[in-house]
Amino acid sequence: MMNLTQQSWLIQPLFTGVFFALGIILFFQLLVRRWIRFSAEEEESFDFSSGRLFLISVLYFSVFAVILEYSAAQVHHDAAFLNFRLLLLFFVIIFLGLRPSLVIMLASDVAHLTFFGWQWATWYYVVLMAVLYLLIWAAIYLVQRYQLSSLLTMLASDVLAIGVWVALYFVQLQGMGQLTVHDLVFNLISFVVMALILFYGLISLHQDNVQLNVITHRATVDSLTKLKNYYTFTKEYQQAFNQARENGTLLTVLELDVDHFKRINDDYGHLAGNKVLRQVGATLQRLTSEIDQAECYRAGGEEFNVLLPGVSLATAQEFAEEMQKTIAQLVIHYEQQTITLTVSIGIATLRDFDETTTHLFERADRMLYLSKGHGRNLVTTDENH
Repeated sequence: MMNLTQQSWLIQPLFTGVFFALGIILFFQLLVRRWIRFSAEEEESFDFSSGRLFLISVLYFSVFAVILEYSAAQVHHDAAFLNFRLLLLFFVIIFLGLRPSLVIMLASDVAHLTFFGWQWATWYYVVLMAVLYLLIWAAIYLVQRYQLSSLLTMLASDVLAIGVWVALYFVQLQGMGQLTVHDLVFNLISFVVMALILFYGLISLHQDNVQLNVITHRATVDSLTKLKNYYTFTKEYQQAFNQARENGTLLTVLELDVDHFKRINDDYGHLAGNKVLRQVGATLQRLTSEIDQAECYRAGGEEFNVLLPGVSLATAQEFAEEMQKTIAQLVIHYEQQTITLTVSIGIATLRDFDETTTHLFERADRMLYLSKGHGRNLVTTDENH
C-alpha cells in the first residue's frame, strides 16, 4: 500500500505525521491570532460560521484538502494520506462547525473526483466521507444535547477511523488496494496517536483564542455602551490625524457631554445613569454608521468622542445638531420614571497649524466647555474661536 509514512519502522513516520499535522494547525493558529487583533474590537464572540474567520478557515483548510487529494492522486491510490484526510474531516467538523466543515468537505470531494476521475472507486470514497461526516455530526449532537464530555467526540472519531481501516482490510474496495496486517496496525496506531495529540492541542489553542479574543475585546471596547473605548480612540485618532496631515484631507473631531449627568445619577440612581449612557451610546452608534468612516467612542464617564474623517466643519455641525435633536427626543423609562436629557457638543476641524493630535483635540475640548458654559444643550464649533 502506498502511504506517506510507509517505512520499515513505526516511530519515525509516526513522529513525521504528528509534526506535519501540528504544523498545519499552528500556522492556522497564526492566522486566527491575526484575525483577533483586527476583529476583537468589533466582535466579542469567536465564531467560525460567519465573517472573516469563516473565510479564513474555509480557504485555508480547503486548500489543504485539495493538496492532500492531489498528492494522493499522484501515487494513484485512494488510500494514500487517508489518515490525514480523515483527521482533516473530523477536526474541521468538531472545531469549525457545520457550515465551514460542509464547504471544506465539498471542496475535498470535488478535488477527489477531479484528480482521480469520475469512476466507481472515487464515488465509493465520496460516499464513505459523506457517511463519516453524518456520523461525526450525530456524535457531536448527542454530546451537546446530553452535555457529555467533549472527549467522547474524539473517542467517536477514533472508533469511526478504526472502523474504516478494519473495513478496508477485510473488504477490498476498488481503488483502495490490499492492506497488509502491518499497514492496518500502523495506520490504526498512527490515527489514534495523532488524533489524541491534535485534539489536546486544538482544545488548548481554541480555549486560548477564545480567552485572547475576550481579553482583547474588553481592552478595546467599553463594556457598558459597547462602543470603542478611550484607548482605542487614542490609537485610531492618531492614525486618522497622520493620514489627514499626509494626504491633505479633512478631519473633524466632535466631543459630546451628557448635560447634568450627575443630577441624573443623584435623582434616579446609578443604574438609571447606566441606562442613559447605553441609550446615548446606541444613538451615537446608529447615527455615525450612516457616515462613511465615522467612528464613535466612549471617552469615559458621560463623555463621548466622534471622529469624522473627510467631513467638513459645516457638515459636522449639521450632523451634531441632528444628533443633539435626536438625543433630546429620547424618553428613557426606568422603574416607572421618565428620564429626558440633552447634550453639549464641541467641534474642531484640522487646521494647517495643528502639528500634533493634542492641538486639534484640545480645541474640540474648549468648544465643548464653551457649549457647557453658555447654558448647555448647544453645539459650538471652532470656526470663529
